[in-house]
Amino acid sequence: MKKYILLTIILLMSKNIFAREQISNLVTPVSYFINHTSQIKKIKSNLIKYKQSGILGVSGMGKTQVARMYAYDNKADYDLIWFIDCNLDIDGQLMKLAKVINAQANSAVISDNISMVRKELMTYLASKDKWLLVFDNLKVGENKKIADFINWEHNGNIIFCSQDSELLPNIVKITAFEEKESKMLIENILESNNSESIEFLAQEFKGYPILMVQGSQILNQVQGLSLNEYKKQIQGANDKIELNIRLAINELSTSARKLLNEIALINNQSFSKEFLNCITSDKDHLDDDIYNISKFALITNIEPNEDNPTFEMHDVIAEKILKINGYTNNKESIDQVVTNYISSVPSSVVKARIFRNAKTVLGNIDIITKNAEKYDIPINVILGLKINLITQYINSLDLYSAQKLVDWFNENDSKGNFKLSKMDNDQKCDYASYLSLIGGYYRHLGNHHKSIEYDIRAKKVYEDIQGYNSYRCNINYTLALAYIELGQLEEAKNNIQIMEDMFNGGWLIKPIL
Repeated sequence: MKKYILLTIILLMSKNIFAREQISNLVTPVSYFINHTSQIKKIKSNLIKYKQSGILGVSGMGKTQVARMYAYDNKADYDLIWFIDCNLDIDGQLMKLAKVINAQANSAVISDNISMVRKELMTYLASKDKWLLVFDNLKVGENKKIADFINWEHNGNIIFCSQDSELLPNIVKITAFEEKESKMLIENILESNNSESIEFLAQEFKGYPILMVQGSQILNQVQGLSLNEYKKQIQGANDKIELNIRLAINELSTSARKLLNEIALINNQSFSKEFLNCITSDKDHLDDDIYNISKFALITNIEPNEDNPTFEMHDVIAEKILKINGYTNNKESIDQVVTNYISSVPSSVVKARIFRNAKTVLGNIDIITKNAEKYDIPINVILGLKINLITQYINSLDLYSAQKLVDWFNENDSKGNFKLSKMDNDQKCDYASYLSLIGGYYRHLGNHHKSIEYDIRAKKVYEDIQGYNSYRCNINYTLALAYIELGQLEEAKNNIQIMEDMFNGGWLIKPIL
């Protein structure tokens, strides 16, 4: 009997010792963002009473930081904390969460089909209680995107951070800092701790946090700028945020200015150093440029990592930079971003897949593609970007989103907008790859005849392409699969033979879907 008791004690102890790691993508709030005690208490009260709370405020007022502060202060109460950036595809981010849950459970408890993930994730979480979801960056008119979560009955907690009160439940308003709070914030940043400077920044910027942070850093970093001169410029400015950004830009090197402009055109909510290395033309100065942009609080490190840190830029700052630059300069910047990114993608099928799944890449490609279309980048270039998106949609079984990109291609192709005769070798490869991906889309639908049709078209285009051997080989692989499904074994055998000849001839990389 004693043995059984001892075994029970050991099992109970091991359950605690080997408790599952918390699932979280929480970003630590910035150290200088202080107070907001009353709002955080109200949020907690709402979550206890109603299981959900809205956080309402204009851009730049600190909604995200308040949500992070609540989550950080109360993280011990949750097994799961997950922030969803509503600037990006919401279901795509829910899919990331589902994959983390499945990995921890060592089981597919939630479908990896993106068209089902929202419903299945909600079903999974409904029976649990120690979880927190935060829907962040909702702009005016966007609350309807998450209406099903607002109306959902559950046992966990949800926070909605929005600029719009429509549909928003149990609202906690984030307003300007009081004078005491303003001075505390400024004192945390201002190196001189000069009482006159603190008083001026607190009074002039009327408790608006982003302005107080900017102003403090301007006085810290701009050599030779006196308080009186800064007062004169600020008080004469129609747009104080824009003036602060212009003052900071004037202190940056040419390469840092270019990088700043490029950051405003990518997913400014999350970008890694490695991703910046892909899009910048001046890789030698990247570390210095990041440092100098950061010291003016134009970007913030949200995930410290010695090798590959992640940063964010506030939406207000990104919008002002785009306004300062104007359409022509923004077009030039996004064109360079796209060119640099596409040239960074490996030519190997396997390496390209790894590259696309790297930290912050896919969210950035989504935003870059939208900006490329906004600024009228040539369609052959946009084709190269959309390859990344359709690949991800097919791999994640988001066939609804994939269909939109299939229709986009077919519409433009039927209009003759893709002109092979005017494409360079890499662009021809993009065109052939897109055809092959559409073949993959139809293969997932079980339409193998249609799959073969697109793969054969792709194979013909590859005949006029130099290099990209693993891509060529992959076409024969997918054709062999489709022919096997249709029982056309001789055709399958022919494609397998072509693959064998490629391997024997020194084509080293095996094809992978």
